[in-house]
Amino acid sequence: MTPQVLAIGIAVVLLIVVILLLRSYVLPEKYAVIWLLASAAAIVLSAWPGLLDAIAGFFGIAQPINLLFVGAFFIVFLLLMQVSLELAKTRDELRKAVQKIALELEKRKPDDD
Repeated sequence: MTPQVLAIGIAVVLLIVVILLLRSYVLPEKYAVIWLLASAAAIVLSAWPGLLDAIAGFFGIAQPINLLFVGAFFIVFLLLMQVSLELAKTRDELRKAVQKIALELEKRKPDDD
């Protein structure tokens, strides 16, 4: 088995896993888009390895593997930013819920004047 066939196989398995996770509602749609794009890019770059050389040459990158590392870093950066935004949103929703509960408890509290 050549490395190219192995890479294509792994990329196709990744695509299938992402689709199965998406269909079973384990992976939310907003995260699935990045994974679907990454797996599609992996399939294309595995099937046509000369394409990576051409893209690296266009950007002036001497080694095509360095382009892959930059791309992987960018994808991880996007995922990290998306998770950070979700965390901030959840934190704000939690703060509002706690404040609402505190106000409701304050209304129910008997006056001990």
